[in-house]
Amino acid sequence: MVLQFQAYVGIGIGMEKDKMNNSKLITNWILETVKEQYENDIALVVSHSTLRIDDNEKVMSYFVPLNKRGEELADNFIIAGEGFDVWSMSWERLEQFANLSEYNITVLADGDVLYARTSEDEERFYALKKKQAENLNNKKKMRCCALEAYSQAKSIYLEMLFSRGSDVKLGAGYVLDYLAQAIAFSNLRYFKKAQTDQLVELQTMSKKPDGFEMKYQQVIIEPEEDIQKKLCYELIGIVQEFLCSDSVMMDDGVIECEEHNFQDLADWYAELSYTWLRLRHYVAVNDVNKTYMWGIYLQSELNQVCRDFGLEKMELMSYFDAKDMNPFIDCANMLEKKMRSIILQGGGIIREFKSVEDFLHEV
Repeated sequence: MVLQFQAYVGIGIGMEKDKMNNSKLITNWILETVKEQYENDIALVVSHSTLRIDDNEKVMSYFVPLNKRGEELADNFIIAGEGFDVWSMSWERLEQFANLSEYNITVLADGDVLYARTSEDEERFYALKKKQAENLNNKKKMRCCALEAYSQAKSIYLEMLFSRGSDVKLGAGYVLDYLAQAIAFSNLRYFKKAQTDQLVELQTMSKKPDGFEMKYQQVIIEPEEDIQKKLCYELIGIVQEFLCSDSVMMDDGVIECEEHNFQDLADWYAELSYTWLRLRHYVAVNDVNKTYMWGIYLQSELNQVCRDFGLEKMELMSYFDAKDMNPFIDCANMLEKKMRSIILQGGGIIREFKSVEDFLHEV
């Protein structure tokens, strides 16, 4: 393919070197090559330019292959110091972009078709864009995306704590990135330029935590690793308060995630109910160690389901006091009651029986 390209470039430069830059020349070569050699193997050629240096260039970004032969068009090379990446994107992966399961939402959201094998292929692409736009306008969906981005930022921060050198700045950059995404998702927005222009794009969003943008900039310009880590910690706290604030919460803090149903939550509760029983027993016999360790297990499980279902975080371990465990068990009982209410109101069925005989009668 490179030899064919070189021949094409030779002709192109000789005929139109004053009319085209290299990007446009490459795009035209891709389009002609697809039409002439891959008519039955490639569905689409797509332009996506928001991440280019010149984002006004409408040039080829990726193509959608139909089979193995179509995938063979993929290539990368350098011309006059400029790198080119001719890459493929499967229909299945485009579906993930539409479902907001991929990182750079802009790849689909701001993509335009340069070539389509059939009108059906083009319609399929724009149907995925429409689906993505609907998801971006779905408050429940975006709440879950915001919580996932926040959780990712915390995970990166934990790794960053034990890092040194370049890995600290690497981690700090992605902490900033995912925290900013959590804010954008809370505004039903995404970043058109991924992580590169977030401060500029944040200025157009109505819901933002106070001080975020200033501290974001401080992280970037701070040369000391330990201070960078401290600033990231403070930013995580700022975004945590923001995500729990009235301005971004709905329905008294309960926003169910569409990917999950409440029977899943009911089954989870049936599995975890014995842990609540353990806690009541160990508090009653004043076993501090067992109460603490089963408490952290339950807190971990609560954290996970609250993230999965878009529920407001349920604080349990903050009430633990070895000298007086009564407030702790009162909180545990209250959270159990709250969880049961959420399950039942959502339509989940808790399978519980008054006796073994009742259970055997059903099964």
